[in-house]
Amino acid sequence: MLDVKHFRIQRKPHSLYVAVSGLTGRPLAWVLLPRYELRDGYDIVLRHFRAKKTNIKAVISDWHKGIRASVHDYYPEAIHQRCAVHVLMKAFGKLGGRKFLKTGYGKEMWPVFKKIALEFNNKNSARMYLGRMKKKHPIYYRGFKVLEKCLNDIYQFENNPSLNIPRTSNRIENFMGVLEQRLKTFRGTKTPKTTIKIITSYILIKYKRPTKP
Repeated sequence: MLDVKHFRIQRKPHSLYVAVSGLTGRPLAWVLLPRYELRDGYDIVLRHFRAKKTNIKAVISDWHKGIRASVHDYYPEAIHQRCAVHVLMKAFGKLGGRKFLKTGYGKEMWPVFKKIALEFNNKNSARMYLGRMKKKHPIYYRGFKVLEKCLNDIYQFENNPSLNIPRTSNRIENFMGVLEQRLKTFRGTKTPKTTIKIITSYILIKYKRPTKP
């Protein structure tokens, strides 16, 4: 799993790029760069894995352009799946967000959207069900359109059924959230060097001997 977390350190933007094992949730590599999210950080992480001859069969991410380009160049043989939860959240926004869930129809329909994105074994079955729901509930067309457009991206793992890994990047999202909370306690002492030291010490203590670039 690949993702980035944005921080402001001494009023300047920084981005933490992290690779996490999809099987264990353990951070495998990370790097902090002094700018907003770009391809560079993912290149550093994937170049590190290439140098160590790490076999990566699959990648899951939020589908950022920088991630896609880097994975294509460094691990073109890997299956790259788009996180289904990120797509669901995009559909959620098109449906009206929290206001949608406050209605009776919204509470009934949201499980339908989740089923399309997460519960089928292949995109053809998901597409058939989506088509039926579009005809039955045309009022939610904008939300269904998001899933329809991204369906192939979120069902990439069907190309290798033996991959026993999650279809969402929730593990890395949770890790980033916990890390952000931890860093808030060091608000007055953070510099780029101290930040990476805090991050590294936290990972080493919690996960024990992960690899970093």
